Amino acid sequence: MTDGAPAARQLSVFMLLTPAVRQWRLVALVAFAFALPTAVVSMLLPPVFLASTTFTGQYRSQGTGTAGLAGLAGRLGISIDPGGANMSPDFMASVLQSREILKSTMESRFRPTGSDDTTGSELLDLWETEGPTPERRLSNGIRTLRGRISVRVSIPTGIVTLSVKDRSPRLAADIANRMVELLNEFNLQRRQSQSREGRRFAEERLRPAEAELREAETAHLRFLQSNRQFATSPLLAFEGNRLERVVQLKQEIYNTLSREFEEARIAEVRDTPLLTVIDPAVAPDKRLSPRRRKMVMLAGVLGVLVALGGIYARQYLHYLNASGRPDYDALRVSALGAWQPVAARLRRRRPG
Repeated sequence: MTDGAPAARQLSVFMLLTPAVRQWRLVALVAFAFALPTAVVSMLLPPVFLASTTFTGQYRSQGTGTAGLAGLAGRLGISIDPGGANMSPDFMASVLQSREILKSTMESRFRPTGSDDTTGSELLDLWETEGPTPERRLSNGIRTLRGRISVRVSIPTGIVTLSVKDRSPRLAADIANRMVELLNEFNLQRRQSQSREGRRFAEERLRPAEAELREAETAHLRFLQSNRQFATSPLLAFEGNRLERVVQLKQEIYNTLSREFEEARIAEVRDTPLLTVIDPAVAPDKRLSPRRRKMVMLAGVLGVLVALGGIYARQYLHYLNASGRPDYDALRVSALGAWQPVAARLRRRRPG
């Protein structure tokens, strides 16, 4: 009995494979029937290309003067970042997907593929975006663009990757590069706006600070003139030191405001790019989809599975019919009884 058990298992495996081997032509035909239409459809599908660009932001630590100005502004309830160049990767990724950047991209002009038109056409026209109103048309275009872009952020390196899909490889690259340009313009405006706010704050505080400094110096000078031998008196020495400390404090505030006023004036008109493009987008030479070979192979495998499922289902029905099991016979009788009224109605509805 021990020697017969492995033989029985091997025989059962062979019995399982026999129907499939016997009807291999049917399996191959079904697989071919699945693969052929898939191949035709894959040839008709338009190719889609993916262009990517990587970039990072420029980070600048705040100096002592900048921190001093930010502290002075914070006391008055004003939030100022005179540097304006500190941008996190997540912030840049969010701005790229904002409606303002997408809207500006849709309204930007791009050269159509194979066209000599130097002015180009708006992306709305190139994509043939439709809508009952201009606002709805623009919203539809923004929705389409949002579905064709993807933004990835590398936390360890701070590198942002922007990818754009389009049927035209050159247009996909142009869109990606244009979106990075718009992001840089946004950050430039943001920095200049913050610098403008810092200049206004410094300018508003500079004259009062100068006046306070002059008053403190005058008070100290009057004290020195009235008390030439103040060092011999502890009270007068204490008062002289206090007035000197007030002058030093007012001088520090005035110097900070003067320095930051000049730096803010320069930063307000500075147009240095805040983004460092690592890899600009170029027209890809390989399509992203459709992957025709993969589609045909998957369709062929699906056809093989369907054919094998049909073969084994038919084999199992033959086994049940030959087994004479009472439960199966009862089920078959019930199924036939339920089908007969339906078949009768269908025959009555046939014309003639």
